[in-house]
Amino acid sequence: MTERRAIALLILLNLAMVAIVQPRGDFPINDDWAFAQSVRWLLDEGRMRLSDWVPMYLVPQAYAGALAATIAGFSFEVLRHLTQVVAVATLLAAFAWYRVAGLDARASFVASVVLAAFPAWPVLANSFMTDLYALFFALPAAALFAKTLRDGGTGTLALATLVAVVGVLERQVVLAVPFAFMVAWLWTRRWTLRALVFAAAPLLLSLAAAFAFQAYLEAGPGVPEMQRMAHGRVVKMAVGVATNEPGLIRWAAGNLGTIFGYLGLFSAGWIAWWGVRADPPARRRLILGGGFVVTALSLAGGWLPPYRADQVMDAAGIGPLMLYDAVRQHAPLERGAGWIWPIAAIAASFGLSGVTVAIAACAKRAIHAGRDADPLTVFLVALLAAYLGPFIVTDYFDRYLLFILPFVIVLVTRAWPIQPEGTALRKLGAAWIVAALFLGAAATRDYFSWNRARWGAIHLAEKLGGDASTIDGGFEHGGLERYPKRAGHGIEGKSWYWVQDDAFVVAFSKVDGYDEVETWKVPHWLSRSPAEVKLLRRKP
Repeated sequence: MTERRAIALLILLNLAMVAIVQPRGDFPINDDWAFAQSVRWLLDEGRMRLSDWVPMYLVPQAYAGALAATIAGFSFEVLRHLTQVVAVATLLAAFAWYRVAGLDARASFVASVVLAAFPAWPVLANSFMTDLYALFFALPAAALFAKTLRDGGTGTLALATLVAVVGVLERQVVLAVPFAFMVAWLWTRRWTLRALVFAAAPLLLSLAAAFAFQAYLEAGPGVPEMQRMAHGRVVKMAVGVATNEPGLIRWAAGNLGTIFGYLGLFSAGWIAWWGVRADPPARRRLILGGGFVVTALSLAGGWLPPYRADQVMDAAGIGPLMLYDAVRQHAPLERGAGWIWPIAAIAASFGLSGVTVAIAACAKRAIHAGRDADPLTVFLVALLAAYLGPFIVTDYFDRYLLFILPFVIVLVTRAWPIQPEGTALRKLGAAWIVAALFLGAAATRDYFSWNRARWGAIHLAEKLGGDASTIDGGFEHGGLERYPKRAGHGIEGKSWYWVQDDAFVVAFSKVDGYDEVETWKVPHWLSRSPAEVKLLRRKP
């Protein structure tokens, strides 16, 4: 496979996924109502502001959204189209990252497809969420830092630093990339003053940009509530874990387990395609033996994906599925094990074992080699620790793991060599990746389908006299219409997403005390996806 052919196929893959998903509709998805608010403010006020719901900085994304809205008019569909372009660019950036990391064109293509097979990718690529925007900056920054580690050069370092600085102004987690460069540079070189400055400059400049924007928020539009909470709890909870505060070590251990369970699931197809030719052979037996042990424990203990509730990846399909009855656990959504989740659990178990052994092998090799260690290997291990550490001690969403997946993929390639062509395991890995691509796209198609029905129900309720204060239309409706006021937050018996009065309710099923106004049959491809959406009106 040539690079040109791989790039063309990646572009076609994105177009095919959009065609399957059919992301039509001028409505928010998940949290992107809060990010779109910054675009509105930028257009209306000419200054950068953040919703209290937003912990990220969002600067390049908001300006790009404002530019797109200036050209085509503001709507969630316009912002969605912008992200579709960013999704293509991000896949191409991933391909370039893999090439710099030493993979050939074919392996780089497969690794890029694994990224698109991440279950949340079709949602994130067709929304105004921040995840792909952050990755769009992190991948080129990582590639440029990797070239600097390999070849040196102040020009490449300056460009890498510039990309990292802009990336940090999108999402603070991009700080993990220049931090990992600093660790790798100092690990593999003598500590002279020049080496210290060379290593620390990208991180210090990235931090300076973050502090400058933070100062701007403090002096002007204000620091969002969610940002204050997120920044404050990282240090507080990290100290709590370090000092053995009751409950926090168990909390961190639970996060660690589920994070690696997810990473095992998301990387299982790649590990099968790449192979497990671990050397010495005992390492291969450890991967396979660990996979069998984790599988047995998972199936016996019911630790089936999804590991956490109210995430993008739900047992009932792609979500979150936060309507009135789903929030109260009364919705007729199938969340049992079925047949697909045990299969996913088995794949996740072997993937978890492979990822764990790969990380341990690379870390051990770097420690034993000392200054002679492979700089890219040190960079990857440091990046993994820097990115995941805060989420382990605090909390995370499943979609956050998309950011680290391209780096886990390369880490596996540093742990052991690729397997020969035509093996049964490679064919199994390819089949898994294709199946994950289709299931993710199909589930996201169903997600947009019931969301179109949901917003149709909301608009009908408005025609019948309902308004923002009297319609419970689900989380996104509450965020878009009520979050800035938050007048209904905490009212007993009402939905948590700031509902004041639920005279009208949008739900997946009938609800006691409500009359059915109209039902929308939802066309869906997957059996677990919601089959209908109802508009209900409270009985007199």
